[in-house]
Amino acid sequence: MPLLRALALFLVTLCLASPAWAEVHLQAAVDQQEAFVGETFTLQVQVEGDDAPPAPELSALTDFGVEARGGQQNSSESVTIVNGRMNRVSHRGYVFTYGLTPKRAGRLTIPPLTITIDGHPYQTQAIPILAKKPAETNDFKLRLELDKARAYVGEPVTLTVTWYIGKDVNGFNFNLPVLNDPRLMVSDAAKTPTKANGGDLLRIPLTSGEILAEKAKGTLDGQNYLTVSFAKTLTAKEAGQLTIPQATVSCQTVSNRSLAGRGPMSGLFPDDFFGRSRQTMRTEVVPSNEPALEIVPLPEEGRPSNFSGLVGSYSLALSASPTKVKVGDPITLTIQVAGPAAASANLPSLEEALGPKDFKVPGEMSPGQGTIELKTFTQTVRALHPGVRQIQPLRLSTFNPITGRYEEVSSSAVPLEVSEAKMVTAQDAEGAEPVGVTKGELKAAKGGIAYNYEGPELLFNQTAPGGAAIDALWLTLLILPPGAFLLVLLGCLLVRQRGKDPEGRAAKLAYQRLQAACLDGQAGTGYAPLGQALRDYLGASLRRNPAALTYVDVEPLLLKAGVAPETLDRLRQVMERCEACQYAGATADPQALTQLQAMAQQVATALARHLR
Repeated sequence: MPLLRALALFLVTLCLASPAWAEVHLQAAVDQQEAFVGETFTLQVQVEGDDAPPAPELSALTDFGVEARGGQQNSSESVTIVNGRMNRVSHRGYVFTYGLTPKRAGRLTIPPLTITIDGHPYQTQAIPILAKKPAETNDFKLRLELDKARAYVGEPVTLTVTWYIGKDVNGFNFNLPVLNDPRLMVSDAAKTPTKANGGDLLRIPLTSGEILAEKAKGTLDGQNYLTVSFAKTLTAKEAGQLTIPQATVSCQTVSNRSLAGRGPMSGLFPDDFFGRSRQTMRTEVVPSNEPALEIVPLPEEGRPSNFSGLVGSYSLALSASPTKVKVGDPITLTIQVAGPAAASANLPSLEEALGPKDFKVPGEMSPGQGTIELKTFTQTVRALHPGVRQIQPLRLSTFNPITGRYEEVSSSAVPLEVSEAKMVTAQDAEGAEPVGVTKGELKAAKGGIAYNYEGPELLFNQTAPGGAAIDALWLTLLILPPGAFLLVLLGCLLVRQRGKDPEGRAAKLAYQRLQAACLDGQAGTGYAPLGQALRDYLGASLRRNPAALTYVDVEPLLLKAGVAPETLDRLRQVMERCEACQYAGATADPQALTQLQAMAQQVATALARHLR
């Protein structure tokens, strides 16, 4: 007995002490230590000794724009057998990935970053970064243009971004600090790009999500360029002189051929012996101009108390259906606000506008939906009496920047026909009295009404003392042995079943994780979790290492398994999109990510029919 107690104490101590054996180490690494202002590079925070650590504290990175690119486990386990002795080595780790963009030129420092694990703080080492000021060249130019140089607080201003391209590029990335400027509200432009002048449309990634851009031809300073342009709407929150911060676009261009190993006859052989090109790629960062914008405050004189906050030219429309009703019948109102920033419009109180004595208006109002320039509200109201003859015009107070005065836009009145509702009485509910039927008095049934005798004197206790307890005890004794046997048998079957096909079980678990990633509604982490779940499922099903799995690796195996070409094409699109957004540092657009998740779910369902 003392021996068993000592053994149990040892096991408990071993379990409690085991986490301390895994010593935690932190290390920071960057893919480059020199970057242009506005050029994004990669920072990784590597955690050794913990595969589920909290995220590091990043508030000290004041000289850099920070973009989270997700994280993933970096754990492994190896077993070696030497002279019959087995040695198992386990490694637990996690890697956080971020995109950093220098905000100013000079010698900057990535300070030590802290992660607190089990109450103990751990820090990375500091990393020096040389941030260089980008310079404009004849090959590339970037221009920011405002549609007006002076605007009121709350007045929408269109910012057009145009990149002039004079030579071939291979990949690019825009950096627009104005998107995160706290002095401005930034939204999509009202007008979407169209195919004009023989141009084309393309989607480009921004930190706020993808945006539709127009590719066309243009001229700047007498030189012809290929142009890529898109627009955003800026709305200032406060008055003052505002300078749009410098934007940049980084791109990969073809540099001069490598001079290494050049000889007298090297000009005859532009490529090396194996046919590989001697061309090298270089990164160029193109800076923009910094346009100024004067923001004027709205005048206090003449400002109405019910001012909506809308600045610009707006219109208001009202319709109702049906218009011929009884008192209390529902009437659906459709209210439309049109204008340059209609998406931010809010309705005035309908109860006050329609009259609380004439209409019953629900307490919760419709939030409205629509486009940037047209917002539609739908609301149900009910007339309270037959004297209601119309729905009064709705009014909205706005500010007109052209005239510099507050104006009131209104809708037209909607005529109604309201009739009295039929009152249902008790007689209506019971039914009308039949005509020509004479009432007769109730007569007693011959022999009277039979009934059962009842009374407390007829009640007596028929339960034996302790009978319920005895029945429960017998029932327990009868059920317990076979139930315990069935549980043991079920456990043995599960253990045997799990041991039969560990690869198949791993593939099933990976499939479940992939389905969960396809249904995940939180897109803040981007495309990395979806791509990782898809690689894990393919790796487990095809018995391959998922870490570096690409579409090129899995295509021949899936063709051999009988997967249809249409499914393979969708798989290629999903994997390429996930890889492109993960390594280009773009934040996931929620709508685009939802569409990609739906396609990934279709692919997973189709693959499951062949990969079993």
